[in-house]
Amino acid sequence: GTRHIEALAAALGLPLIAKFRAAYEPAAERVPASAAPAPALPQPAVAATPPPAVGAAPATLHHAQPVRSGQQIYAEGRDLVVTANVAAGAEVIGDGSIHIYGNLRGRALAGASGNEQARIYCRSFHAELVSIAGRYRTFEEIPDDLAGRAVQCWLDGEKLMIARLER
Repeated sequence: GTRHIEALAAALGLPLIAKFRAAYEPAAERVPASAAPAPALPQPAVAATPPPAVGAAPATLHHAQPVRSGQQIYAEGRDLVVTANVAAGAEVIGDGSIHIYGNLRGRALAGASGNEQARIYCRSFHAELVSIAGRYRTFEEIPDDLAGRAVQCWLDGEKLMIARLER
């Protein structure tokens, strides 16, 4: 929840950008993405299959709804895939990589738990901030060669790199 994110931000030395409506509206955001019948489905499958191997990556968090200003989506311990737009003032955070198949106008923070191999992939780049493992870049104005383009972000040593994805 919110306390975990605040503790994570403090541990990584990151500022908690801003608190918006009702502490990011965490309950409202989780209800549509994980309706009551959905959690019941994985339980029988887990019971019928052997436990995952040690070190196996947890399932990717898929988020199909637009992420509105003031909302925050956090994929704890896994990758995040957003198949909608991320509005200005919204945050998407993942301990793994982040894939956004819409416009990114808000903030994307990948590798939030320190994973320096995490990446951010975005179909239409208009970001306020991108961060990987605590290294971040903010944008008052997007460079012309990146604005509205498909991009990827990664770490090269301590430097956060951003480049267009060629189509």
